[in-house]
Amino acid sequence: MKQKSALPSWQKNDLESCACPVCQSEQHISGHVFEFPPFQVVRCANCQLWYLSPRLKESVMLDVYADPSYFAGGGDSGYADKDGHYRDQETALRPTFRAFLGQMQKAGIEGGSLLEIGTSYGFFLQEAASFFDTLSGTDFDAEAVKQVQALGFQGLRGGLEAIPEGEQYNCISSMSVIEHVYDPVAFVKTLSGHLTPEGWMVFATPKINGFWFKLMGKRWSSFKIPEHITYYDVDTLSYLFHQAGAKQLKVLPYPAAYPLGLIAAKLGMKIPNRLAGLNFWLPGTMFAIAAQF
Repeated sequence: MKQKSALPSWQKNDLESCACPVCQSEQHISGHVFEFPPFQVVRCANCQLWYLSPRLKESVMLDVYADPSYFAGGGDSGYADKDGHYRDQETALRPTFRAFLGQMQKAGIEGGSLLEIGTSYGFFLQEAASFFDTLSGTDFDAEAVKQVQALGFQGLRGGLEAIPEGEQYNCISSMSVIEHVYDPVAFVKTLSGHLTPEGWMVFATPKINGFWFKLMGKRWSSFKIPEHITYYDVDTLSYLFHQAGAKQLKVLPYPAAYPLGLIAAKLGMKIPNRLAGLNFWLPGTMFAIAAQF
């Protein structure tokens, strides 16, 4: 049985309108709008970033992340309804992470210490154990952090404030996190202060303006409202990194596997239960960029 969220429905005072989170322009491109009442996705006329405005205030959104139903598949956000419990995606996430770690290795990003931002239940950390020497991860969910600690990794509950002061890492990674961040420039700048001089910051995120977005339009699966508040492509994520002081960038492939049942649900299709758990690799759903500062 699904766990129902105790969080209330959104109220008018839970919302705020905002300028572009990356360049602070208040100008939108006319006609580039998707309506998800009471929310709206608009496109910045200056840097071309797609972002949510109005959106939930950050304090309200943090309450959503702290609610157990976010990962348990209950309530109106998170891994609800067609997504199911985050753990249900483990058999697809693990091969995805292994494939991406292989891409990182090819780019020379391995060894030393790894910090994952938004580690959830530590699936990526487990797969990264043969690529890095020490592994740590942050998350807002208390149960997720306990799971990470039980696996023998350093689990840090919270956001960037949970990172030990003065601690530096050879690699800081985050998969499907930057699209949740309210002040992405400050986020990247803060994280860059926790990198070793030759360290790499690696972000992976859904790819807007790609094949799947053009095919699906408003039904694009990464319009996860209200938690996804920014939507990047290679140009806009590169722009974000440069705004935060990055000196070198590498665009990395991010091959991603998904349960066939999840794909079918997103497309409004029904398939036999015996096929629902099979993994299917979909090209072009996500991409990654590695940055040095």
